[in-house]
Order: sequence, then C-alpha cells, then structure tokens
Amino acid sequence: MAKMILEQVRDRLRDAGIVTTHKQFCELWLGKSECYMRFLRFSETEPSADALATCAAQLASTAKQLRGYGKGKHSAWAEELEQLRVECYVAMDAAARVKLQRKGVCA
Repeated sequence: MAKMILEQVRDRLRDAGIVTTHKQFCELWLGKSECYMRFLRFSETEPSADALATCAAQLASTAKQLRGYGKGKHSAWAEELEQLRVECYVAMDAAARVKLQRKGVCA
C-alpha cells in the first residue's frame, strides 16, 4: 500500500510539473538515493517511515506555497497535495500497526 502512495505522489507531481525526473523525486521528495523506488520494486519491500514522513513534509510545504499563489489552479493542486500528504501518514500508521502486530504488542 505504501509503495502505491509513493508512486501516486510521484505521478501527480510529474503531472503538475513540480518534478521532472525520477532522480529528483527520490532525492528531493523522499530524501533517498535515485534508485530507492527501484529497490522497493525489486526487493518487494515497503518504503521506510522516514521516506513517507519526508514525502509528507514536502507535500505540506509545497501545498502551503501553492496556496500563497492565490486561487484557481494553484489552490486545486494544493488541496490534492494535502490529500496525498494525509495518505502518506495513513500508510505510515498502517505499517506501524502491522509491525506492532508482528511483535505481539497490539491486536
């Protein structure tokens, strides 16, 4: 699930023209190396909480900047980025719950 949200964020940022390359997304939006998404895909692992948190913070910052530009198209993108930020936190929460369940800490 978390991988899917990162792919969705990447694709929407590309659509908006906010990021132009895969490297730019991984390094600036996830705080990871340019091969991070490829690593996730081939190793079939979920993204780290750090990558999700970094992405959420970048989304919040960019949404705030877009709101500062005024209404219209910028405002609509700001709202979409805000929703993606929330989805990053939902993915982090779900991953934490799974981890705790595996350790027998919570049901």
